Amino acid sequence: MGSKTAKLISILFHPLLIPTYAILILFNINSHYMHVLPFKYKFILLVFVFIFTFLLPAVSMFFMVKLKLVESIEMHSSRDRSIPLIIVALFFYATYHIFRELPVNTIFTMFMLGATVLVLLSLLINYFFKISLHMMALGGLLATFIGFSFLIHQDIRLYILLIILVTGITGSARLKLNAHTPSQVYAGFILGVISMLGIFYFFI
Repeated sequence: MGSKTAKLISILFHPLLIPTYAILILFNINSHYMHVLPFKYKFILLVFVFIFTFLLPAVSMFFMVKLKLVESIEMHSSRDRSIPLIIVALFFYATYHIFRELPVNTIFTMFMLGATVLVLLSLLINYFFKISLHMMALGGLLATFIGFSFLIHQDIRLYILLIILVTGITGSARLKLNAHTPSQVYAGFILGVISMLGIFYFFI
């Protein structure tokens, strides 16, 4: 894998895009949980999630770089991560809170709760250890669909295997770019899986 390919993969599977991918996959699962939602309603939810969990946090980070509050939008240092993570947590929590008030399936609400918890955990860990946010997000995504498969008693192994494949490729890309050490990559993935499975166990 070349450096350009690794950078492209890192962009395509940026942690802020994972909620949007999660919603897209959920909408495509052949389940009555998803069929009951009209297409127009799905589209509105998708746009809402994209704006609140990617676009607004990304724009906020861009302005923070311009104002020199952080050195780089890639947040290489632990110091650069603190303020952006707080902002992301606020947007994620706002999405979770709005989902609670909407007539949507519990899976959407629990995913955003778990995503908010993961951001807050990474904020705390950031002061001691530079954990991989990419792998944490993908670990959370994987655990979401593992939990969902038990919830609906349906075989969605294809989606789970696809997420595992993407996780492996993204982890390799982060190592190729020297963005993280192997321990930081593994720690991010394990934290994402355990935390999201915990959300499913205690709240569903």
